Amino acid sequence: MKKNNKGQIVVEYVLLLVVATGVAAFLISQLVSRNPDEPGILVAKWHGILKVVADDKPDARKK
Repeated sequence: MKKNNKGQIVVEYVLLLVVATGVAAFLISQLVSRNPDEPGILVAKWHGILKVVADDKPDARKK
């Protein structure tokens, strides 16, 4: 292994970490955004589940 290859490996590793961190941050911002105008996918689904549970009226069930 040449001497300058060690430096290249470090640079590639750092670039890989930067790209992975950027992609992870983007995915998290899209999945769990709490913006009321454009909520994230998981937050919107969770809100829908809570609404269904809250709207359940056990006394109003058909027998």
